[in-house]
Amino acid sequence: TISEICNAKAPISPTTALSLEKVFGRPAHFWLNLQRRYDEAQARAKEQERSAQWKTWATSFPLREMKKRGWFAQGLPHGEDVPALLGFLGVSSPQSWDRVWGAASVSYRQTRKLAKSVEAISAWVRATELQADDIKVSNFSRERLVAAIEPLRRLTRMSIDSIEDPARQLCANAGVALVWIPELPHTGISGCARWLTPTKAMIALTMRYKSDDQLWFTLFHEIAHVLLHLNKTSFVIDNPEEELSDGVVDPERQKFEDEANRFAADTLVPPAELSSFIKGRDFGNDAIHDFAERIGVGPGLVVGRLQHEKLLAHHQGNALKQRIALRVPDDE
Repeated sequence: TISEICNAKAPISPTTALSLEKVFGRPAHFWLNLQRRYDEAQARAKEQERSAQWKTWATSFPLREMKKRGWFAQGLPHGEDVPALLGFLGVSSPQSWDRVWGAASVSYRQTRKLAKSVEAISAWVRATELQADDIKVSNFSRERLVAAIEPLRRLTRMSIDSIEDPARQLCANAGVALVWIPELPHTGISGCARWLTPTKAMIALTMRYKSDDQLWFTLFHEIAHVLLHLNKTSFVIDNPEEELSDGVVDPERQKFEDEANRFAADTLVPPAELSSFIKGRDFGNDAIHDFAERIGVGPGLVVGRLQHEKLLAHHQGNALKQRIALRVPDDE
């Protein structure tokens, strides 16, 4: 037994520790503690060996950008990126990450024009989860979310710099955590909607195109997913529609996307009022501003709708849009 212990072929068991106590006069816990320390050292050595093998996996994530945003510490010692990344993702290994991400049942569209990085997408999703965890919300209520639509719509008339808190509060009252996190490179994400728990939904926005019409359209698009589709699919990530002209990878989702687009467009600019306005054929800035005042939305949203309907060129009317400056921390 002693030979096997000395040659690391057998551990010091409690029975052996009691025998050693009798022979050497050192308590059994002394011998068991030696075994525990040895086992821990061996486990750490194996973990370091695995970490070295995991470095290639870690480099598939946009680590520099993630550190820049403060998602985990900058200036880590050489070789510490892997444990820092695992800690951020909330998993113990790349295999655990594969299982967690696969179990999330993410439904998202891709375009052939832009190579997507699943690792970058999952990192962005994890950042939204962590931010949403800090947002206290009421239990989800479909009725309260429907009731919040008109107050949210009225916010479109406010300065874009002042809408984040009231919009977040309106959503929180309905059981929805609303977060804003800029997209990461190679993700092409405009927003997402998902259930975090059975009583808490989340809407996350990237503000990809940095104008108020895109922001509000995406928000109402995601609200439509929560109201209409999250009982059919628990996790939806959206890509901008104009990037999908070369085909949608998951065509089964097209119906959901069409419904969400129609909901957002018609809620923000009701079709009957739009039709009446179009008949006047006056799409000057003053006419657009007066029409927006009449229907109770920001004029940038009317411009965006007219551009989408090809009644305005994409360079026309943009002075009525509000620009969004979402700051990402600079390198230290």
